[in-house]
Amino acid sequence: MYFPQFIVGMTATLLVVLGWTYASTGSVWESLGWTFLAGAFLQAGYFVAVLWLVHTEGRVTDDTKATDASAANLPGPF
Repeated sequence: MYFPQFIVGMTATLLVVLGWTYASTGSVWESLGWTFLAGAFLQAGYFVAVLWLVHTEGRVTDDTKATDASAANLPGPF
């Protein structure tokens, strides 16, 4: 997912959380608190997803290098 796409989705989600909690509680401060908490969870989830993607990409690249190097018998650093 691209970052601008994430920002739009996160903003829309937080606006829904803000409206829903305000409609449920009638308290602006409680709505802001729940919205902040939802934003923190969304950021943590995005961070974990990016780490997972980077980790799996590195593993795929390492596997590809190992099979390519043995099949082609390339010299040293390749």
